[in-house]
Amino acid sequence: MWGSRWPAVERHDQRGYTSVAVPSRSHSAAFSSTRFDMTVCSSWTFSPAACRRGLAFILFCFVLTGCATTESTNNGESSTPARSSGLRLAPQVDRAKTVQLFRGTNEAAPPILRLNGSQTLTLAFDLLGESDGPVSVYFYHANREWERDPSSSRFLASFQSDNVLDYSPSQGTEVRYTHYRYSFPNDDIQFEASGNYIVRVTEQGREDAVLFERPFFITEDAGSLNLGVEGIIVTGQQVPSDRPIAQYVPPAALGSSTYDYAVCFVRNADYSTSRCADRSRLMPSDGVEFELSRDRAFDPIRSRHALDLSQLRVGPRIERVDRSVSPFQVMLEPDVARFAGTPFRDPLGSQIVVSDAVTALSRPETAAEYVQATFAFVPPDEQPVSGDVVIAGGFTGGQVRPENAMRWVMNRGRYEVDVLLKQGRYEYFYASDDPQLEAAMNRNITPAPDRYVAFVYYRDITLSSDRLVNVGTVEGVR
Repeated sequence: MWGSRWPAVERHDQRGYTSVAVPSRSHSAAFSSTRFDMTVCSSWTFSPAACRRGLAFILFCFVLTGCATTESTNNGESSTPARSSGLRLAPQVDRAKTVQLFRGTNEAAPPILRLNGSQTLTLAFDLLGESDGPVSVYFYHANREWERDPSSSRFLASFQSDNVLDYSPSQGTEVRYTHYRYSFPNDDIQFEASGNYIVRVTEQGREDAVLFERPFFITEDAGSLNLGVEGIIVTGQQVPSDRPIAQYVPPAALGSSTYDYAVCFVRNADYSTSRCADRSRLMPSDGVEFELSRDRAFDPIRSRHALDLSQLRVGPRIERVDRSVSPFQVMLEPDVARFAGTPFRDPLGSQIVVSDAVTALSRPETAAEYVQATFAFVPPDEQPVSGDVVIAGGFTGGQVRPENAMRWVMNRGRYEVDVLLKQGRYEYFYASDDPQLEAAMNRNITPAPDRYVAFVYYRDITLSSDRLVNVGTVEGVR
């Protein structure tokens, strides 16, 4: 039994294992099939011999294509066809800032909700400049590979779009902006099925006039999920890699076929780089176990850095504040490649904290200032590297974007970039396509353990998509 292998505890034990148990819910599923008929040569006037030659040629092409497909499949890692390259969001416009999507009232809580539960997600963001009035939100369902379903309305019990009517202009700030806030599910937006979702924010009533997009998740909390992390020793690597392992006991209504389930692992809320395990093996008690192959284990992550801008004054991370310019200028302490960064004790990932950080203001959502923060990164030997150095973090939605590339400042021997940020707390990191710089940064491992979220998916033939049946969290072994 699993209990003897992974004892049920609330946090990871000395071996790095964690147990998560949640109540089961039953869901019925009915099988449906589709038949395709094709008639050849009946619609044209051909001689029987010509028709047979044409059919033979078509059959030859079909077999040739099938052989090529089989060869490429056999050379791949899995026989499951590749469906997508992962999460892809529409570009965020420059005037959209401080985008937050969190559960309940905790700004650091990930955007994961239980289907038909009592909690809601809060979407909060700013648009720079004077108020433009209401904006619209659109909702899309996606499979586990983030391919959007052609008819997302099938997955919602009500409407697919809504208007954001709760907005307020900033009060007494140097940079003018309008703060928007929207909570869902609500009377107009209800979800019929679990799974991956994307919310798109647009100009009012114009679905294609995109301001930004963000992912979120609706889970069924069905069955029982046990999670563990195995440390993988890699030659030449100072710290072991993490290989998450998931054991899942589904409810009886779903069955335990290994072909119906998949698990995707996400590190530190970086949803764009999830790693999925299609292959599983049956376990006792009608359960299935998933683990990544050793070569797909999570290597030690580059240093993560914490930034607290709740108070605009010189401190441990702030070297200088200039209030004589607009927006206010904040010069940050340089980050050095050969030294590890220090993240927050509870990692934020791509979440941003404003209201819980700027406690000196009564309404920080509309009274907090926007400042021009100058980040500085010192590469090894203070010499430029080949390729770009890019900064990413909560202010980029956790995504590495070319527009956030840093500039080389020769007389200072470092890279710099200016980012317009609202007062609050952020986590960020640096990325580069220079292998030597990446190796240098990865040698300086952040001491805090990584946090992994496991998403368990069930392929539902009646929906032609993936249901999200369970979600669990576990900490790495470091």
